Formats: sequence, C-alpha cells, structure tokens
Amino acid sequence: MIESTLKQATVLVVGGSSGIGLAVAELARREGARVVVASRRAPERMAALPSPLDSIEAHAFDILAPADHVRLFEALRAFDHLVVAVRSDVRSGAFLEIPVDEAKSAFETKFWGLYRLIQTAHPYLRASGSITLTSGIAGEKIYAGASTMALINSATETLCQTLAVELAPVRVNCVSPGFVAPKPARLEEEANRFPLKRLAAVEEVASAYLWLMANPYTTGTVSVVDGGARLT
Repeated sequence: MIESTLKQATVLVVGGSSGIGLAVAELARREGARVVVASRRAPERMAALPSPLDSIEAHAFDILAPADHVRLFEALRAFDHLVVAVRSDVRSGAFLEIPVDEAKSAFETKFWGLYRLIQTAHPYLRASGSITLTSGIAGEKIYAGASTMALINSATETLCQTLAVELAPVRVNCVSPGFVAPKPARLEEEANRFPLKRLAAVEEVASAYLWLMANPYTTGTVSVVDGGARLT
C-alpha cells in the first residue's frame, strides 16, 4: 500500500537533512515519491550525501523566519504530504532552574514554528494529503528534568488531534519517538530497562511516518515508537 500511495507524490520534510527527518526522506524516495527537504543547512548537507540521496530537492529554511515560510511554499506550490521533524536543543534541568525565556525559546522552535508552518502550508496542501508531526517520549512518560520537552510534546499531540478535526479531509497525525540511537551512555542504560532493551534505529522510527502518510483512513493518531518505554 505504501508504494502505491506515495509513488509520484510530493513529500516535504521540514527538518529533513539529518536524523529522523533524513531517514523519512530516504524511505519516501525509495517508494517513488518526489522528496523535498527544508532546513537551515539542507542544501549543503544534501549535496554532501552519496547518490542518489544528493538528488533530493533541498531548500534552506529557518522555521523561525516567517518570510522563509512564504518563500518555501511559493517555490514548492501544490504538494501531498508534510512531515515536520524539526530538532531543537532543549536543556534538561529542574523546573525551578530553567529560565522562562529559555523555555519560551524552545517553544518558538518546536511548537510555534510548526504552528506557523502549518498555517502557511495549508493552502498548498492537496485535500487528499497529510501532515505528520513529531512529539516524543517526554509527552508519554514523565521524566524529572524534562518539563519543557514534556509540555512541548503534549501541546504538539493536542494540536495534532485538533487539526485532524479542523483541517479534514487533510489527515493529521503525530509520531512520538522514544530514545533513538546514538544517545549518551546514561540513556542507553535507561533503554536497557525497556521491554525491548535497546535504543531505536532511526529507520524504525521513520517507518512510522511512512505508514501514517500512506494509510488513507488514519487521522488524529499519535503513533508511539518507544520500545515500550512508557510501560516501565
């Protein structure tokens, strides 16, 4: 079903030049999609990759720059699927020790940036298409010192469900990854306590995005790919 659904579809991956986003872009390309990635360093990073990944269309894009949002979609025009996999360095720390301005800055990138992105993208998104957001395990399981990330992830999942209603028939879903390799030793030790007792490979998480894009009757869903972390 994935191949028939994504073949010749246009898939935009924002935050697609590294990590999970790049893995999604590569899987979508293998399924015959026209893939476009957008990130701050997308052109240089994609050009440095071996063929055929270097043939993926790349746009320099700053999710915090409103003018970049307009420019991106005016260049792209009509498209089928939007994947948002933007990364942000959110410092861990006790709630009472994290300055409010630091928490606000993280929200600007991880939440308000995608909020603006979806508003700008929607007129260009085909009605048969989809939007897939990214939250994370901190929205499913409480970790001391991760309050900012927990709030951002929970807000993203609530936005997913709200937009699934408001933007229908466009489908809106979310992937919630657990700990993805590579990670520091302390997180590898944490992962050893999960039912599957290991970190996720980036391709294992990326495959969830492909499934959500391809399934025409799935919307408002948060797909958790965490090795059972939330159960421990």
